[in-house]
Amino acid sequence: MSMDYDFSELDNGLMDLADYKLPQHRGRSPQIISLHPALPRGQRGVAFDIYDYDMLFGDEGTKKLIREGNTIGCFYIESPGMRSLLKRLSVDTFEMLTAASSIIRPGVAESGMMKEFIDRHLNPGLRKYMIPKMEEYLAETYGVMIYQEDVLKVVHHIAGLTLEEADLLRRAMSGKMRSPDTMRRLQEKFLASAMMNGVSKCITEELWRQVSSFAGYAFCKAHSASFALLSFQVAYLKSHYPAEFLASVLSNQGGYYSPAVYVQEAKRLGIKIELPSVNESQHDYTGSGRRIRIGLMAVKNLSAASIKRIVSEREENGKYVSLSDFIVRVRLGFEENAKLIRCGAMDCFKYSRPSLMRLLDIYLRQRKILEESYNDLFFHESFKMEKETVTDSEYSVEEKCRIEMETFDYMVTRHPLNFFEDWISGSGIITADSMRKYNGKKVKMAGWYMTSKRIKTKKGEIMKFISLEDLTGTFEAVIFPRAYEKFAADTLSMGPFVLEGTVDAAAGNNLIVEKLEVLTSIELRSSIQKDSSEHNYYGDTEKFSDDELGLVERLGKEKLRIAYAS
Repeated sequence: MSMDYDFSELDNGLMDLADYKLPQHRGRSPQIISLHPALPRGQRGVAFDIYDYDMLFGDEGTKKLIREGNTIGCFYIESPGMRSLLKRLSVDTFEMLTAASSIIRPGVAESGMMKEFIDRHLNPGLRKYMIPKMEEYLAETYGVMIYQEDVLKVVHHIAGLTLEEADLLRRAMSGKMRSPDTMRRLQEKFLASAMMNGVSKCITEELWRQVSSFAGYAFCKAHSASFALLSFQVAYLKSHYPAEFLASVLSNQGGYYSPAVYVQEAKRLGIKIELPSVNESQHDYTGSGRRIRIGLMAVKNLSAASIKRIVSEREENGKYVSLSDFIVRVRLGFEENAKLIRCGAMDCFKYSRPSLMRLLDIYLRQRKILEESYNDLFFHESFKMEKETVTDSEYSVEEKCRIEMETFDYMVTRHPLNFFEDWISGSGIITADSMRKYNGKKVKMAGWYMTSKRIKTKKGEIMKFISLEDLTGTFEAVIFPRAYEKFAADTLSMGPFVLEGTVDAAAGNNLIVEKLEVLTSIELRSSIQKDSSEHNYYGDTEKFSDDELGLVERLGKEKLRIAYAS
């Protein structure tokens, strides 16, 4: 095989870096766009320096949070797969988080290197090297290629290609540049060079398989380290300032999950979620201590201009003292005022929401207090009518939750599963926080939808992962192709899901699903009611004994009639 292949044919756009200069923007230095101002370094009331890396990597609270996978809301490490990986590897160092950030990538996982890395990390006896020389270059990663730099090391030091050729191979395997013809020619070069370097054909082909299967989808180490650094920083914030941190995540309109998931995560951390208030809320969510106040931005169809008026008027002239005061000062239309009342943003006026809705109708549709020509000649009668409209009746909990779901896309007053709590607690269902006790056992669980992911297996079949939560924690429902064929349509619901399957706690809080159904309100009622209009009767299950049967026979008909009548 010829070894003098001209690799310059693969890329005619090479440039001599000796002559390269950074671009100048109209004579100025390049401008770096900032999405958010950096946290001040120990100034302006911030009691820590987020850039003090010795402090950051040594903080026990942060390391515990990462090690246990309690990273919902944390950049890059909040997905179900990543949280499971953090627990499996017991990650609590920057170096290990850097590695974890790389092996979660599709290429590394699909090549089998992710499983190999985990096994070797947990069991040092499995840390073997195909060639003794590989230990010199891949000892840090237990002989497994997980970074793009690892590919360069193997291709250069083991296979014997030049560094230029190694980097060209790395580039040829990634992005739009990848092509069957280019890969074939590179493979020939790699195999020939490695065998000339004394590597056996069997090992050379296995090295090529590993390199070609994932190099285009792996991180370079600097990329992975940058992600790990940011992940450590936000994990520190969540560990020590959970309310402020999750308020910021919610203001950012979520991350990997919907806002509903972060609201429930805050509740699990013991943080009280407070409804929006025209007298307290800002545009964004705000957090302090153990409380998060929902921002006015969360109210659907409340315009940005209206929010700005509410906040600026309050800051300039003080809090609003009544509904009429708010209406006159802010001058919103009926619909926006009604939305604020119904979702609880005007509970600060100390009237029930039905009373406020009646008063709103009087002010805007009867008295028309916003019209320039407004002059109430019958003020006393109007005042009397206002007093008569006030009622102590309030929306039911169910109605409040329905309005919250319509307004915010999540519930605050209750979790959806709270409405099924009696049924769940009495149906042999285990909770997410107790799954480890049942590892390998068949169980029954209930959960509410968080997020989901469909994938295609190597055989081309479809399966699905559903992230679910109950009132104690989160878990993953793993639905393999055969089960997915049966229950695919039901998985499109938000829940609540009732699932049966086998617990796989070794790979995280996983439930291998064998049966899945959506618990509807009709099914719930039918499970506890005694009869129905559809002539379905659900009588109490009564027991009787042989002694009772004998007693009935001895009493006779007449005495039995007297007994039942009395």
